Amino acid sequence: MRRLSLVLLACALSAPAVRAQEDQELSAEEPRRLLLTAWGGEAFGTTAARSSGASLGGEFGWAFDALDVSVAGYGQQNLSGSTGGWSPILLLRLTERFETRRGFDAALSLGIGGARSSHWEAYFQVALGVRVPLGPLFLAGELAFEQNDAFRAAAGLGVRL
Repeated sequence: MRRLSLVLLACALSAPAVRAQEDQELSAEEPRRLLLTAWGGEAFGTTAARSSGASLGGEFGWAFDALDVSVAGYGQQNLSGSTGGWSPILLLRLTERFETRRGFDAALSLGIGGARSSHWEAYFQVALGVRVPLGPLFLAGELAFEQNDAFRAAAGLGVRL
């Protein structure tokens, strides 16, 4: 009985030291803040004047605790008013992330910037999305409502560094 008491006392005294070491190891790990995402999808027109077309692009951003600030660049086919071919779109995006109980993030993004169809003009975007973490990689999906009577469905592959 005496040995059991000594073993229990030794375990109780060493537990705070082990917990402190684990906390130091967790705090030493730097959070991954840099975001790089490749996007691909389709932009659909909601009127007869706006046809659908492919959309390809990339996004570079910085992740804060619950907000991402990024710069996104897209090439979009058949943008309203374009003469055909690909039109560039550049946006500053703010993304609010919400962690769900299922282990993935829901996202609401607001984008403001410019697009060039026949000439450069202001361009706006509101997007709802989801991110599924896979270690440092993540899969993303997004439905964006954009200027010029269009919405865009896109899938992305990203990495957090």
